[in-house]
Parts: sequence; C-alpha cells; structure tokens
Amino acid sequence: MWGHDAGSLQKGYGIGGPDDMTPGVALRYMGIPNVCMVRFTGTPLPPFDDYVKQFADARRLTWSFVDGARNYTTEQKLQQALDLARKTPNLVGLDMDDFFIGDATPKTEGGGAAANLTVAQVEQVRKELTVNGRRLDLSLVVYSNQLRPTIRRHIDLVDLVYFWTWKARDLPKLEDNFAAYQKIAPGKRTLLGIYMWDFGEKKTIPLGLMEHQCRLGLEWLNQGKIEGLIFHCTPLCGMHLEAVEWSKDWIARHGDAVMPG
Repeated sequence: MWGHDAGSLQKGYGIGGPDDMTPGVALRYMGIPNVCMVRFTGTPLPPFDDYVKQFADARRLTWSFVDGARNYTTEQKLQQALDLARKTPNLVGLDMDDFFIGDATPKTEGGGAAANLTVAQVEQVRKELTVNGRRLDLSLVVYSNQLRPTIRRHIDLVDLVYFWTWKARDLPKLEDNFAAYQKIAPGKRTLLGIYMWDFGEKKTIPLGLMEHQCRLGLEWLNQGKIEGLIFHCTPLCGMHLEAVEWSKDWIARHGDAVMPG
C-alpha cells in the first residue's frame, strides 16, 4: 500500500485531515502487509524511530527520498532513509516518487528525460544501497503520460518501477499504455499502482474503473508482467469512500495473489 502521513491530503486536495487513519492502522484495515511510505508533505519529521514502530508487523517497508518534500535536500533525505534502514530490518527499499518532471520531455534536443536526479546521480545512489550486509531495492515512479524512450536510461538503473495512471479518465487506455511502457522497459520488475481516488482531477473514481484496473492487474500478475499491486493511499481508508470499501473487499478475495511476500 502507498503510505502518507495522516492529514497529508488536506492542503493539496481538500480531503481528510488530522483525524485520518495512520498508515499502520490503514494497513490492518485493508488487510495489506506491505507499505511504501512517501513523505511528500515532509512529514513525519526525523527521527523516525518511534514512527516506524507502527510497521513492526509489515512484511516489507520502503521509504522515499525523492518525494517532493522540500524541508530537506534529496541528499539529506537519502541519508535519513539509509540510517533508518540500518535500524529497521523490514525496510527493504528506497523509493523515488514523482521522479520524472512533467511529461518527462527532455529540456534540450537530444538530452535526457527531465527528472529530479540525473543518470549520474542515480548511479551514485546505487553505490550506497548496501546496509548491514543487505542490498536495498531502488524504485521509481513512472506515470502513463511519461512514456518517452528517454526515460529508459533512468529505468535501467533501478530495481523496480511503480507504474501509475494519474487521471482516472485515462484508465480505459491502461492496456495500451502498459504495452507502451513494456516496450521501453522490457522485463523490468514492475508493480501496478491503483488509485482509489482520482488525484489528477480531485474527485472519486467510478467503481467500473476500479474493477477495470484491478482486473487487469490480476491478469498481468498471473502472466508474470507485474509482481503486484500498490493501493493508494493510507489516509483515504477512513473516509468512507466507495472505491476504498470496494478495494478492501477485492483485496480480501485476491490479496494473497496480488501482494508480494
């Protein structure tokens, strides 16, 4: 599941507030054992030792260091995440959220994809991913509107891609967009992102589109095209949204199949 701090959606999206479910409570509510914790509002603040206690029973925890938060530099957030990984055995990877800028169009003719880190910077990050004798996964987010050949140089350097459709109205094109992604990154380990609210247009998602993306996700998992699904996001889980309750029921029926161990 995609994790955000309680209250994270209030300022930018006008939903929720301080009484949102905390990430750990949301995981138990949804029946999901894994979480990608993304600090896009800059919270929680370090040190994280007490905060991560809520994830003690999680099978897999990942932590962001590219995430849009501006209260620390990317390098500071990287070192914070690495320090946390040294103390947290179930923290297995680091995430780069909203990695490409806009639609990833190169800033100069013949240049690389517009991104928050250069290829050389990602290469340097990779050199720091061994902690206490174990290797952390490195992941980045790709949106369906960023499918340009130039993104491959960055994708080649990461272990996992999280593939997302930002606007729900683009979900009918999910099959075509995912096929285009696979041509850019054939064989890349991939998780399919599942929004339970339309953040791109700030409104609810129809159940027909929820069923569509989850059906395709299960189909692609069985075909070996993806490794699992990521449901977005923890603060939504106490808002009595129809899409969340539908997803909760769907996960109860299919969860063992669609979530990595």
